Amino acid sequence: MKEEISSGIIIFRNRGKIEFLFLQRREGFLDMPKGHVEKGESELNAAKREALEETGLSVNPVDGFRELQQYWYTYEGEKIWKKVSLYLGIVSENAEVRISNEHTGFVWLSLDDALKTLSFQNQKEIIRQAYDFIIKNHLDK
Repeated sequence: MKEEISSGIIIFRNRGKIEFLFLQRREGFLDMPKGHVEKGESELNAAKREALEETGLSVNPVDGFRELQQYWYTYEGEKIWKKVSLYLGIVSENAEVRISNEHTGFVWLSLDDALKTLSFQNQKEIIRQAYDFIIKNHLDK
């Protein structure tokens, strides 16, 4: 069994309402910026690096939020067990996104729109957790 360790960041902004940034993958679904943790790199530093590489954004991490997702996926016929540590980060309301060539586009979505649009249940759950954390900790102000 092959195992991958990745780290990512849920990016949000407040434009009078909370909006989350999602990247359009070539496979046709939306995802958050994430990627492999490099040797000697912390999970949080990997998440910030991936955000910068994939979106062009320098993200300000929010203390106290870290969720672990674990799931199977298949790549080129091989089953892979993936562990992804997800952090939460805020950007200014008018931050300019510049996607890398890894993705085909991006979209900012409210919680309701994200819950309607996202393809995977684990993505919906983590966005709900992130939103609840933001509201509970008054990060929506």
